[in-house]
Amino acid sequence: MAERATILNGSFQKVTLGATSKILGAGKYSLSGITRKTIDASEFGVDVDIFDWGSMDGGTIALTDVLFDPTDPQQNTLRDCVLNRTKLINSVTSGIRFWLNSTSYMTIGTSGEILMTGAFKVDADRSGLAKTSFEGKVSGAGMYIV
Repeated sequence: MAERATILNGSFQKVTLGATSKILGAGKYSLSGITRKTIDASEFGVDVDIFDWGSMDGGTIALTDVLFDPTDPQQNTLRDCVLNRTKLINSVTSGIRFWLNSTSYMTIGTSGEILMTGAFKVDADRSGLAKTSFEGKVSGAGMYIV
């Protein structure tokens, strides 16, 4: 029998602050992933450039196609993080979680933070639903699966 990859069905995914405080209306999330930078270590007279490892960029997070709900406490928390320069941290009670299925999620590493850089954008269509989005920059640690 051929082996198959584990399939992650979107109907089991969600985004929460803490274990259960769901960000209502979230329709799509993306995590850009990590990128290891390289440093040019070449010298005069070298014909082929020489590189070494540099620091790592933890990437970005984005929630898009979120049904805009100005009364949702979690949407307002993300907006307030941008307005007040509050960093999201790894926290059992309030840390952001990007659920992959009903038991596993991705969150920021214990020494890291997410700086929320964008919120409160509203897109509306006369024959559609109002949508919003949120963006953040991962800092100090990468995202990992719990």
